[in-house]
Amino acid sequence: MDYELVVIGGGPGGYVAAIKAAHLGLKVAIIDKDKMGGTCLLRGCIPTKTLLSHASVVKTVKHAESFGVHIDGFSFDYSKMKEKKDSVVNELSAGVETLLKAAGVDSFSGIASFVDKNTIKIKGKETKKITTEKVIIATGSIPATLPFVQVDGKMVHDSTTILEITKVPKHLIVIGGGYIGCEFASLFKELGAKVTIIEMFDKLVLTQGKKIANTLTTKFAERGIELVLGKGVEKVEVDGDKVHVALADKSALTADSLLVSTGRKPFTDRLHLDAIGLGTNQKGFIEVDDFLETSIPGVYAIGDVTGKSMLAHTASYQGVVAAENIAGHEKAADYSCIPAVIFTDPEIAQVGHTLESAKEEGIDAESSTFPFAALGKAKAMQKEDGFVEIIFGKKHHEVLGGIAVGYGASILIGEIALAQKQELTLESIAETIHAHPTMAESWAEAAELGMGQPIHLPRKK
Repeated sequence: MDYELVVIGGGPGGYVAAIKAAHLGLKVAIIDKDKMGGTCLLRGCIPTKTLLSHASVVKTVKHAESFGVHIDGFSFDYSKMKEKKDSVVNELSAGVETLLKAAGVDSFSGIASFVDKNTIKIKGKETKKITTEKVIIATGSIPATLPFVQVDGKMVHDSTTILEITKVPKHLIVIGGGYIGCEFASLFKELGAKVTIIEMFDKLVLTQGKKIANTLTTKFAERGIELVLGKGVEKVEVDGDKVHVALADKSALTADSLLVSTGRKPFTDRLHLDAIGLGTNQKGFIEVDDFLETSIPGVYAIGDVTGKSMLAHTASYQGVVAAENIAGHEKAADYSCIPAVIFTDPEIAQVGHTLESAKEEGIDAESSTFPFAALGKAKAMQKEDGFVEIIFGKKHHEVLGGIAVGYGASILIGEIALAQKQELTLESIAETIHAHPTMAESWAEAAELGMGQPIHLPRKK
């Protein structure tokens, strides 16, 4: 065999799996049809967060007067923001290539497909075949489409093509109120666009739980984002410089740009899975066991194609687990403590159970919420709009999950992820000295509140 392991897909699951396997002593190759980094780095997490960081600067400048800073006639150039986004993506992609090379992983560029379970064909500038003992499929996902919408990359976009525009739309309609659509809505609203979100459910990001859904729906409405909730879309037409959207209730909307953000679907096209007798389920996902192995011995799958949790850090985690198993170190995947972050304004993060999900599983749970308005650091930074919530077992106070909304939520959630994973309690958090003044103190305050011993909030009688 040419290799002990071939990884198909160079995203955050694939390249991490390849590097980990190489560190464990395996001879590894990785194949990708594009630059290394995958959707997250090239067309998702990194480019969107780069643009959102620019929008955050714009917001700070807009509110400079409240800090006693006078800025007259400021402006921004979105094309320059896009250029910076591109440079960040290129730099990080090159960094992944460097890491793979340093680990001794051979990289191939081209479209990979199965000849049999031990032979992979690579169609690039030249066509070649390589043999391998084991394979990891890590081909990720692509934007889901609507049958009546034609994405043209000019006026009608998906989450990939909208990253390439160089001007802020005057009016952007977003079809889909999930986390991806909401992040783009938040971005372009801050940069001055009129934004309308059409969502078939009565709340945004409803899959994240009622508390998060209610919070973001309310906050977006307060920001002036137009919400068309509980309505489906029947037809989309482009006429000149306008996009017309017809709704199921016979009403209509018109804008100069449209973003279709109705989720993502697994990408397994061109792999020729039939050549090894590997099928997918009704939703197109490749099913795996707890060790990330498919129904075909020696063939593993990780990341979005498994449908376990379509997040980059889940893919990376699965990549490590799969590599460990292939190297002979038995390890089962555990999905109970996966943090999720929505990089909107406000920022939202969640891990583990919500109060509803805990009770649905029959767990005797409670929650404790501490508002940023009662936190010194938040007051000092004028970031009082937000809160943290800990979900815990009523009897033993074990940490079951948490939610953070507001400034620094994506950073704050890490403490609760660690607490839950290590089976810590409210007492563990409360007894940990948190630096003052910091946003992280909010967790200690929430823990003390849950124990009935609040310091900076009145004790309930």
